[in-house]
Amino acid sequence: MFKFMILVAVAVVSVNGFSQELKQKFLEKLNKEGHECAAEVGASEDDVNELKDHKFPSRHEGECLIFCLHKRFNMMHDDGTINTEGAIQMMKPLKEDDPELYEKFMSIGRHCTEDVKTQDDKCKYATELVQCAVKKGREMGMDESIFE
Repeated sequence: MFKFMILVAVAVVSVNGFSQELKQKFLEKLNKEGHECAAEVGASEDDVNELKDHKFPSRHEGECLIFCLHKRFNMMHDDGTINTEGAIQMMKPLKEDDPELYEKFMSIGRHCTEDVKTQDDKCKYATELVQCAVKKGREMGMDESIFE
């Protein structure tokens, strides 16, 4: 169940319901894990900047940065499969902070894990999950303003 992607992970979205405290904690963790993941997967500064600019990766290393972040946020396992329990746990603070937004993310996660076909390339799969989540989030009236 994705990024919920956050991605919620990374390129995800919201309706401004998130408390400032929860948003700050998430962004601090994203920044820390993002730097470590960039080094781990050999992502360049350009790869990182694409994600910061809410753009999808143009290189495989950028896609692997997304996969690494999904692992660090317990949304995916090392083998590239979805970590449903981990994703639900990661979303728990949002459920307490904004139950309506939580339900939207859960809906997005369910939709994308059903809609996006698994792949041998874990990095491409993680990126396609994010692309699905962003698309579905926009359809639900969400936008990237949460990360600004």
